[in-house]
Amino acid sequence: MNCGRKRGSTLMEVMIGATILLIFMTGSYKVVTQMMWVNQTARDHFVAANLAFNRLERIRNATAVDAGLMAEYQVVMTANGVPFSSGNFRRNTTVNVLGTNLTEVICRVDIFNRKSNQFDGKNETMQTVMNR
Repeated sequence: MNCGRKRGSTLMEVMIGATILLIFMTGSYKVVTQMMWVNQTARDHFVAANLAFNRLERIRNATAVDAGLMAEYQVVMTANGVPFSSGNFRRNTTVNVLGTNLTEVICRVDIFNRKSNQFDGKNETMQTVMNR
């Protein structure tokens, strides 16, 4: 009953197919992990910009006397803005009185680098001048 047809695959065909699949999966894995890293970095910059903006808004809504008291130096915090010693963001707020009615506020939020495990220079900075 053997009509001369070959049934099934040889070991060599299976090995070649598995090798091609492995090469494809390895390449896909590298692309996916790189995209996850890019996504996390973009998210961190977005959160840092929002933390800085929210701080400026809070100072803008404060009285002139309270605005001067809202300066801060290297406050480490979470993405929600809650001070936490092992947070991924560090905020510095500088309040400068430029004249009798002008106040300059500079807010810089440093982003924690997960590869080097330190704050290494990536940041978002916002600045405004308010007329009081």
